[in-house]
Amino acid sequence: MKNRNIRDLLSRIETRIPPKASEDWDQVGLIVGNANQSLRGAVVGVDLTEALLKKAETTRSNLIVIHHPPLFPKGRGINRLVLGSGTDLPTLLLKAFQKGICVYVAHTNFDRCALDAMANLAKDLGAIPHARVWEEPEEGKTLLKKLVTYIPVDHFEAVRDALYMVGCGHIGNYDCCGFGIPGFGNFRPLKGASPFLGKVGEMEEVEEVRLETLIVSGMEEVAIRTLKEVHPYEEVAYDLYPVEQNPVMKGMVWGMGYGFVADLAKPVSFESFAKRVKKVFKVDRFLANQITPKQVKRIAFTPGKGSSFLKSVGAHGVDVFITGEVGYHGSLDAARRALNVIELGHRESEHYFLKTFESWFKEWKLPVQMLDERTQRIL
Repeated sequence: MKNRNIRDLLSRIETRIPPKASEDWDQVGLIVGNANQSLRGAVVGVDLTEALLKKAETTRSNLIVIHHPPLFPKGRGINRLVLGSGTDLPTLLLKAFQKGICVYVAHTNFDRCALDAMANLAKDLGAIPHARVWEEPEEGKTLLKKLVTYIPVDHFEAVRDALYMVGCGHIGNYDCCGFGIPGFGNFRPLKGASPFLGKVGEMEEVEEVRLETLIVSGMEEVAIRTLKEVHPYEEVAYDLYPVEQNPVMKGMVWGMGYGFVADLAKPVSFESFAKRVKKVFKVDRFLANQITPKQVKRIAFTPGKGSSFLKSVGAHGVDVFITGEVGYHGSLDAARRALNVIELGHRESEHYFLKTFESWFKEWKLPVQMLDERTQRIL
């Protein structure tokens, strides 16, 4: 990456984890600082802490990337930005601003879109991922939308393929799914128009193809931006429709769901798999409920709080569900479903956030420091 402007870097990050893919309640993106400055260095951690800010200062880094948002809407986070005497979040955010350090949050958009993180984690656990985990949508909301647009025949393949490249048309274990209907479009350019085809003031009829394909809800902005960049027309006609049908429970779909469901290359004992989990997540111990499978073949993983995914995981016939936390009642609920649950700890389950950002910065040949700070400990 030749240009080391922070704004350009953030734009590159967001092509992989679009902010619009985050949950409605989430607060992601740049939350502190001026991105119109050259990048001196970055520090990546899970939470904004005193140690993370100090590491940025000592390494002269002017970008902090974190996973957990310190600012939340609806009264769930801080409501003022004043300097205090301790290490509370308002003080840390204000200090970062005063020192010219940008703070960037990648949270549920990372969890939904960083498929390379999930593929690498599954591989380290000895498994191959084949599906994602998701909750049932709230009433009135859908997980999928249909995009309809009209493309001149000579540009059909270029526009269609560009949309497929940004995740459109992914259904289960199939991608590049769409339907084209040939027809004729007509229009008349008015004064001030710069038409790709036709002349101002004259009616034009063009042979076009109506393309229909699917978009994951939350990824509309990426798809429409791509459509407008590749489509030759000055004004691009398109429609978006909600799709009532839920997606099939197959495929690693970009922007949809969390974590993964995966099958091990060969079944192993629970004791052997437990050792593997500890090694991969760098933990000495974890919580598990009273269900102990005779062997482990199918596993599921979601980072952070996994209690809301128990039903979805159960529908996949999983032997072991690895997550950050489900709580006492969630653990009991899983046991009633004959499902083993491993609770790593919220922070410990998000270890691959650090590994993934480290690999991205190395790919882009940019300076980065990682802080694998364990904010809770077992005594």
